[in-house]
Amino acid sequence: MLIYSKTIISFIKRLKSDFREIVSQELGIKVHRTRFFYKGRLVPYDIVVFENNSKLGYFEPNFFKIALNRKLMYLAKDQVIKDILRHEIMHFIAWLDYGQAALNHLDYFKSTCRRFNFDERVSNAYTNIELANLQCYENFKNEKIVEKVKKLLKLSTSDNPHEAELATMKANELLLNHNLELLAQSTREQEEEIYVKRVLSGKKATAKHQAIYEILKTFFVSPVFSYGGDIFYLEVTGTYTNTQLAEYVSHFLDYELERIYKIEKKHNPVISKNSFMQGVGLGYTEKITANQKQQTGSKELIALKDVLKEQVEMVYQRLSHRTSRSHNCQTSLHLGKKIGNNLTINPAIQKNTPLLKLLSVKH
Repeated sequence: MLIYSKTIISFIKRLKSDFREIVSQELGIKVHRTRFFYKGRLVPYDIVVFENNSKLGYFEPNFFKIALNRKLMYLAKDQVIKDILRHEIMHFIAWLDYGQAALNHLDYFKSTCRRFNFDERVSNAYTNIELANLQCYENFKNEKIVEKVKKLLKLSTSDNPHEAELATMKANELLLNHNLELLAQSTREQEEEIYVKRVLSGKKATAKHQAIYEILKTFFVSPVFSYGGDIFYLEVTGTYTNTQLAEYVSHFLDYELERIYKIEKKHNPVISKNSFMQGVGLGYTEKITANQKQQTGSKELIALKDVLKEQVEMVYQRLSHRTSRSHNCQTSLHLGKKIGNNLTINPAIQKNTPLLKLLSVKH
């Protein structure tokens, strides 16, 4: 999971400066602010920070990114940090030369390290520091909120439509109150860390993914579509609690919206899938937004939206926005809105869950 804060952004700026120094002075490669010149082409690069208990760094070729563990910021000496950065740069260069075959630590990677005169201190960077005594980062209060919301969502499997609807609303109210409490407690001295989590991916973003994108906003995250190579990712930005729940919800919706559409398609073969999915997203978000306005004032909701906007702008500094101009089938749109207005979020799907227990739309 990627993570951001003002302190971490300062750390990233330092890492980027170290990256430029290593690439230009040690590798002899001309480097600019966001790209470096390698074998006749300009190659983009980025550096991010992530949270993980099992690895210290990795290189992600789809996005030309090097990622370092945030623990290094607090626990590692400068030399160790630079060696791990060199290690990932070698993965980057090896990948540019040899492709996917160079992403492991075998011959292509080792020969690249030797070519640039890096010894085992770099090629074996993962063994240079002892992290056995590091404490895992756990926010017990946030975990309790996540579990409480999940338990309420489980009640939405009830055969009683009123009980199912009430459970959905109660779950959202709990999450709303939690975020309002965080907003009230926030001060200039308290720096809140921002998490980025990839919740879905695929070859092409569809109207279903756009509907999930809209629904996820009601869980107090900022969803963003990212594209790299021939794959897209749906990412969410927000607090630890909100991003955890957004992942939980998105996995359910990815299956459930497809299932609902196939059922409706049998009854109405000419239904437009794009318009239907758009309607589902609108119907659900309108229902939840109306309930949120009943629970708190517009001023508080605007303040929460401003916080989300600040968070996503901190992470995606060059974020662009696109507006869909597709022509809608009004019949399919209205049907989708009706379905969305009655949609409840059930627990995450298990492969052995009987289909009848997954019914989430009360007709």
